[in-house]
Amino acid sequence: MLQLRRKMKITISILKFLFLGALFIVSNENLHLNEVQERTEFYGLFYSWLETLFNHSMQIVGYVTDSEWLPQENPQGPFEEIT
Repeated sequence: MLQLRRKMKITISILKFLFLGALFIVSNENLHLNEVQERTEFYGLFYSWLETLFNHSMQIVGYVTDSEWLPQENPQGPFEEIT
């Protein structure tokens, strides 16, 4: 039951994010979705936005996976000798 709630929260959060993105596209481009030509323009803009979002996500994940996350090893051993 708890697992289902978590999945639903994630799904709803993603849908809210996509819906907000669509609203920003409509308002910034001053589109009227009841007209076929402007609806087609909206689909192109929304797809382009999703593609850019996906590409940026891939770049971020690539950067994170290429990063060195383990600390540098001490040449004297795991513990430094205090003198």
